[in-house]
Amino acid sequence: MCAKTGRAKPLSRDKRRAAILDAVVPLLLEKGAAVTTAEMAEAAGIAEGTIFRAFADKATLLYEAVKATMDPLPLREILRRIPAEAPFEDQVLAATAALLGYFERGAALMGILRGMPSPESRTAASPRRRAFDSQAVITKELTAIMNRRRDRMLVTPGQAAVILRGLVFTNVHPWLAPDEKLTAEQIVAVLLSGVVTQERVT
Repeated sequence: MCAKTGRAKPLSRDKRRAAILDAVVPLLLEKGAAVTTAEMAEAAGIAEGTIFRAFADKATLLYEAVKATMDPLPLREILRRIPAEAPFEDQVLAATAALLGYFERGAALMGILRGMPSPESRTAASPRRRAFDSQAVITKELTAIMNRRRDRMLVTPGQAAVILRGLVFTNVHPWLAPDEKLTAEQIVAVLLSGVVTQERVT
């Protein structure tokens, strides 16, 4: 691959940072913390020095990448666009697939930060606090989807949302994930039908 050269197009600092993160996050997911700033610059189509005009150092860039990945708003928009007129199982499957992608990206990038001091630890919310706030946003949207079939549920829509979130989170967490990963389809089947047939178990 040929490195891109030339001056970067003039952008505001915030837009430049966002553009760099959009290019860098997939690279981090592929290569982890070993990725170099030269590789990041090539992916973003900018000179390496532009990275350090947007971010103080590589550690700050990594931390901001995790923050961007934990942002629940893009996922919220995906969940809101799931059509209410679709079969309910299809709605839950679409939500589960989106949630799996969100958690998988977050788990991968959080692993990169282990052992690294947070550049913002004294001035901003911690990744844990941000994760907690993100889950509240996500749970609200999942609850809205579950509420579409509340008349057929054995639990409240909010409880169903928490169960789905827990199944997905457990499936991707590096410390909790089972040896056999579940697909989105299997997670939905467990959520809606359980793990046994409807026949009496003896």
